[in-house]
Amino acid sequence: MTYEEYKQGLITELGRHIDEEQQRLIVIAEGTDNEEIALELMQPPVCSQSLSIHSLYRQWKEGELTAQASSICDYFEKKRAIETIEQLENVTIWAANFEKAAEKLEGNDIPYLPVGDMAVYFQFFDEVYDEDEQWPLDYKRPVQNEHLKQWGLTVQELFDKVKYFDMNERLQTVLDESRAVLTHTLGELGGTLPDTKDYYGVYSENGIAIMFYPEGLSEISRRLDDDLYVMPLSNDKILVCPKSGHNLETLQNVVKKSCEMDKRAEVFPVQVSNMVFQFDAGSLAIQPAAQIEKKTRHKAR
Repeated sequence: MTYEEYKQGLITELGRHIDEEQQRLIVIAEGTDNEEIALELMQPPVCSQSLSIHSLYRQWKEGELTAQASSICDYFEKKRAIETIEQLENVTIWAANFEKAAEKLEGNDIPYLPVGDMAVYFQFFDEVYDEDEQWPLDYKRPVQNEHLKQWGLTVQELFDKVKYFDMNERLQTVLDESRAVLTHTLGELGGTLPDTKDYYGVYSENGIAIMFYPEGLSEISRRLDDDLYVMPLSNDKILVCPKSGHNLETLQNVVKKSCEMDKRAEVFPVQVSNMVFQFDAGSLAIQPAAQIEKKTRHKAR
């Protein structure tokens, strides 16, 4: 069963467990590699926790869809008022492959910014600490164009505001500075990069979109005293290194090979981006590195 077949089968199976007059199933971040499913109640307007459909697909085994749907409904019992979730201070940055996701984002009235080969969009991410739970409960909702109108912001203005929100407060992030960071991020491709001991791996709840928060990259840049090359890998991790001492073409080939290997191994979802990006420590801007190099060569003529 393909992912899309599974998703439709799951929605159908879950539909048998809900009261369609009072409840509806929603897919959050539809069309991206971050799709999640949740239950929404119309009166009063509340939303359940959501679950990653990709993770559910990986856990699914032939013939177990009915049992899986039943356990998901138990998970949906935890709910939160939508108006509480959909607050500006809860907005987080996410990323999807532009070619794959842009049309779907537009169709769902979700604003986004094109950055290189990615579509950068936004989600409300509300963490709730419950005394009965070991971990905080996460509630997600899509940021839509109606929210921009409500706040009086353009999509660029929202991005410029949100990227300076405290990522440590909102998103659980891990900085990997171990000697095995290349193996952790690139697997067998790790040996194709020079062992310069100046790589950092970053893993976050919002996947590779953590690269659009300047705070984290600035900290790495200060440690290395240099601008950075940023390599998005898979859907959930980035590899960072100083610009000096690293060849852009080599890094670009590694990113492309990583994506090709994922495709051959049928790893799903595949990488969001095939580009290496450059982070400027002075301006805090992040852009496709090849684009910056092209401009630099043009000015030098």
